[in-house]
Amino acid sequence: FKDSERGDIDRYAGTSSRCAQKLLASEAVRNHWPICTADISKAFLQGVTYEQLAKITGEPMREVNFYLPANNIPLLRQIKGFEDFNPQTEILHCDKPGTGLGDAPRAFSIKLKKVTDKCRLVPSQIDNEFCMRHDEGHLTAVMSKHVDDLKLAGVLAVIRQILEEIQKVFGEFEIEWHVFTNCGVRHIQDKQTKEITLDQIVFTGNLKVIVHAQLNHGKDDDLCCPELHKLYMSLLGAVAYLSHTRTDIVVFICALQRHTHKPQVQHVRKLNKLLTWVQKHPRKLVYKRLPRGSHQTEPGKTHLRIVSDAAYKKETEDGYSIRGALYCRGGGHQTEAFAGTNTVIHMFEQDCRSQRHVTRSTFSAELQSANDAVDKGILISHMIHELEHGPITTKEARDRRMDGGYA
Repeated sequence: FKDSERGDIDRYAGTSSRCAQKLLASEAVRNHWPICTADISKAFLQGVTYEQLAKITGEPMREVNFYLPANNIPLLRQIKGFEDFNPQTEILHCDKPGTGLGDAPRAFSIKLKKVTDKCRLVPSQIDNEFCMRHDEGHLTAVMSKHVDDLKLAGVLAVIRQILEEIQKVFGEFEIEWHVFTNCGVRHIQDKQTKEITLDQIVFTGNLKVIVHAQLNHGKDDDLCCPELHKLYMSLLGAVAYLSHTRTDIVVFICALQRHTHKPQVQHVRKLNKLLTWVQKHPRKLVYKRLPRGSHQTEPGKTHLRIVSDAAYKKETEDGYSIRGALYCRGGGHQTEAFAGTNTVIHMFEQDCRSQRHVTRSTFSAELQSANDAVDKGILISHMIHELEHGPITTKEARDRRMDGGYA
């Protein structure tokens, strides 16, 4: 396609956040629910039409036409109604955005939302692609949407009902239970205990270290040639994706990402060394069962635990101050549970990046890091509150921001 309007159209198609994906796994373990994934086939050909898109959004209706290569014309003429197709005087018209057009993901997302709304799946205010369903005041299902990759957990009968409704609209698709790979992360759920592990071991094994002539004879402070620069950017992007499950390497990824504009040979060597170490030391995120409630059939109360840290002026030449935070969910909601060391922990988010503000001391670096960690923690608290009590209004969210009262 040569879409002349590609730069002027809204192409947004939401994808669930890293935090929401892990929060879904945590909720599945907490409630003793099965987990599954579904990939809708030919998704970008199943969105709303341009006419429907114009009615929904109020935007002008797009006129999109295309032509075929000459050797495809005989194939087109085999289709009923196109037997006398003449490429000199006729052109093909798109009724809906299709694969290759910038607005195809958005058109699909709009149509999928219609179905999920019908299934009473309500999006979170913090992450519109993280949906939840409550029946009689109790959470019965959660879903994360990554365009056409769906991940669900909930009461088995409710999940099956939701999947059936989606299949009525988009056709049959394969559903994988308990063991599957979603968005590059392998999920393995124990069928009995419902405990879940997340890993990217297979994804990591498919990555290759960079091999280039400049690495053999170049000095550490030599700038990478254009070809090596491109290889560095490609591998760094793939390694950065490992941050979904490899919290232990996030700080090194952050350091390497500072040199994307003018990487030196030493940075490529460090990236190769990091990848080699990760492949030799596989890791998994484990989500164990949390303590149950007073009745063993009820999920127990939980708390949000945030660990914040910062470093001041580690790199003396440019003065970078780095901050980091871990966001975890622990069993119990009393002070003793929060302070205890034996509490089961579900880790579902981490931060590692430069300070947003100028710092001139270790104290200010730590304080700013804690402030930023709390800001994000409030959003996560809101998501957990929605899981407990259902989505709330913007006013209620603002009141809780000011006065507290989260689940």
